[in-house]
Amino acid sequence: MVKAGIGLAGLGFMARVHSRALNGIPEAKIVAAWSKFPEEHVKFDEFSKKLGFEIGTYYTNIEKMLEDPGVDAVICAIPSRFAEPIANEIIRAGKPALIECPPSDTPEGIDRMEKFAKERGVKLMPGHCYRFAPCFKKSKELVDKDEIGAPLFVHFREFVPAESLARQWAPGSWIWDKDKGGPIPTMTVFCMDMARWLLNSEPVSLYATVKWQELPQLGTLGYTVSNVIKFENDVTWVNEFSGNVAPSVGPSMKMEIFGENGNAVMVDGPERVILHTEKKGVKREWSFDITRPERWGHKPQDEHFIRSVVLGHEEPIVRLQDAKKALKMSLAILESSKTNRVIQFDQF
Repeated sequence: MVKAGIGLAGLGFMARVHSRALNGIPEAKIVAAWSKFPEEHVKFDEFSKKLGFEIGTYYTNIEKMLEDPGVDAVICAIPSRFAEPIANEIIRAGKPALIECPPSDTPEGIDRMEKFAKERGVKLMPGHCYRFAPCFKKSKELVDKDEIGAPLFVHFREFVPAESLARQWAPGSWIWDKDKGGPIPTMTVFCMDMARWLLNSEPVSLYATVKWQELPQLGTLGYTVSNVIKFENDVTWVNEFSGNVAPSVGPSMKMEIFGENGNAVMVDGPERVILHTEKKGVKREWSFDITRPERWGHKPQDEHFIRSVVLGHEEPIVRLQDAKKALKMSLAILESSKTNRVIQFDQF
């Protein structure tokens, strides 16, 4: 079996998520990893050995890792604020890459990245994993098969315990800068991309409110976001996001899609999808027996990247312009909440 040698750029939380996914993909092998912080090498080496694999070489110089002949492709798990220079090094080296989302903290940064990749003929895939999650794929399948008629209204909620976020990002981390949006862009772009993809439609307008809460016991920020999006196909999509809930609140994610024929698709956490019909008491249900890397789509996403993009030399099914549109929707949340006005996307 042909295997793709993978280099990890960045060794934080998302590198661990991708490592769990890649460890279950026969066509992939993590052969190298880069972080400019040697202490992260030690921690990640301990983590990888617990998963049952070892990384051949750790680098503190990204150029040296990209020169490694065993590295065929890169998973770039760098925070969006710092990702563009690293992505440029990857492009310059001619390596296909999956760039964790958001790929940049500005739409202009994504445009620059895309332009450079096209000039060099390098394939980049943004990491919008929700498109690959079994629960969302089934939901889209039911909508596309007209099981609910034309969708009219969607309600989505995603609540993450504050303690969970504190484990991902330590106090003082870049992500707790409220003036730059805190965790909101990073935590909402996946839903924004999923909404466009599921509805096959573009957003027209958005209105949002944001409430912040200092969490001195954790050294972090809590946030509560509500927003309403109007799409070109006349669907109203309502989101609720929170990073300030107790661990006992759950399931952390729910979605309801209501259609014109009275039927509805309901996602009750990542493991279950229900189709409610207009017939009294009649419903169909799908349960997914999935592993941790599959719940939010990371493993099937990485499988597509490895099998289709790296080994198959195909174009990724998610493009950088998709990531740009999702980021603009997330940034519109911040702008709307600051100005207390409806954001019109043709003017934003």
